[in-house]
Amino acid sequence: MKVPIYETSADALKALLATRSFVFADLYTFNTTNGGPVLRYAAADLNIGYSGNTWVHDGPAFDQGSDEGGSPRGHWKIGLDVDTWTVTVAPRPFHPVTGAAEPDQIAGQPWIQAVRGGALDGAAVAVDRAYLAAWPTGANAFSVPATPIGVINIFTGRVANVDIGRSHVGITINALTHLLDASFPRNVYQAPCARTLFDAGCQLVASSFAVNGTVTAGSTPGVIRSNVSAPAGSGTYALGRIVMTSGANATFQRSVRAYTAGAPAVLTLLDPFSFPVAVGDTFTAYPGCDKQETTCGLFGNGANYGGQKYIPAPEMAA
Repeated sequence: MKVPIYETSADALKALLATRSFVFADLYTFNTTNGGPVLRYAAADLNIGYSGNTWVHDGPAFDQGSDEGGSPRGHWKIGLDVDTWTVTVAPRPFHPVTGAAEPDQIAGQPWIQAVRGGALDGAAVAVDRAYLAAWPTGANAFSVPATPIGVINIFTGRVANVDIGRSHVGITINALTHLLDASFPRNVYQAPCARTLFDAGCQLVASSFAVNGTVTAGSTPGVIRSNVSAPAGSGTYALGRIVMTSGANATFQRSVRAYTAGAPAVLTLLDPFSFPVAVGDTFTAYPGCDKQETTCGLFGNGANYGGQKYIPAPEMAA
């Protein structure tokens, strides 16, 4: 048996399973990127909680088979091949009690629209299984989260693919072994820098170069006009990124294709935001880097430049 990630007491889960009389529910935890929300859902008819967190049942429905209903929910492989987990999520079109339209949301946007906009791109996912002796009954059965006897982790990975339909989203999650599917040698010798701005090799800290801005008139989802000032380092947002911090696109990010300084400053995005932008929406922008040694010098980071450096022969240096 797997080592439980939670138990009410030592060996409590082992003792429960030995009775062969128990119930269980799968718990889904989505850790979205870019400071987005942590989503916790219980594939059950009541809330389940432990260690200060609650997995809610009052949310989208989880059908743990494929769209055809024939494949297993998890696919484990021998060796270093990537394991996968497939789940179909069906958000509710209306709340069954209040009648409110599209009650299941991510960062203030309807669930399916948010996923289409990239809310789950690269999200880390944990699928855990909670075991209870029996389903709670009584007046507080649905108002107080049920505490499981024990919880084990079934699958951990990252969202690899989403298949969006009219009323559901098919999600494929790859195990973390997919991180081993990288080209080797890790360092490829080429003229430009092999590092990515703000990664571990670059060693610069993104927050040190972040610049806050506000959307101004004339903006569209693909072209942001704002009062943002030029960044430190390269001095340009081209090849950088912008992360919305308020408005309909809050927590979503896009890459910047081109930048024009001025009043207003203009940031042309590689891909437009999925939702309208409004005057007054706020964002944080980060500079870009074209991976040239001279640009690395502008950041004051020449010691960590990861490309080939031109070193003249002694006779030429003289």
